[in-house]
Amino acid sequence: MQRELSQVDKGIERMLTAYQDELLSLEQLRERMPLLRQRQQALRAELQAITDQANDRAAFLRLAETLTAFLTRLRSAAESLSVMERQKIVRLLVKEILVGEDTITIRHSIPIPSAPPQNGGSEALNGRNYLLCKGRCGAALWDSQSAAST
Repeated sequence: MQRELSQVDKGIERMLTAYQDELLSLEQLRERMPLLRQRQQALRAELQAITDQANDRAAFLRLAETLTAFLTRLRSAAESLSVMERQKIVRLLVKEILVGEDTITIRHSIPIPSAPPQNGGSEALNGRNYLLCKGRCGAALWDSQSAAST
């Protein structure tokens, strides 16, 4: 793709040079240039889509590594944690609780590291979270309680 984009860029350059050297008329330039520009834009869009897809895959792999490291640490410490420590973990993971007429949905997230985990998963986080479970439309628990009290 990069090579093809480079060839199209060179083709545009050659067309402009040919026009400047008066080897091509303005009409011929206007006739040929739109096709080259369209091809150039299509290639750039395709390259951007590939780059975005690769970035999404990398983020997914980082998430999988994070989850694996998190579960490993949680399993090893689960037996020795006090009730207060277990509650703290749940509070860190749960973002909100959505209450519908027939359903209760718990939305939670786990931070994504900016780089792949190292040293057994002790990595610096860049503040982004990955939503593990999408909630359904409905009021959050605190919204429904405040609405009920009014």
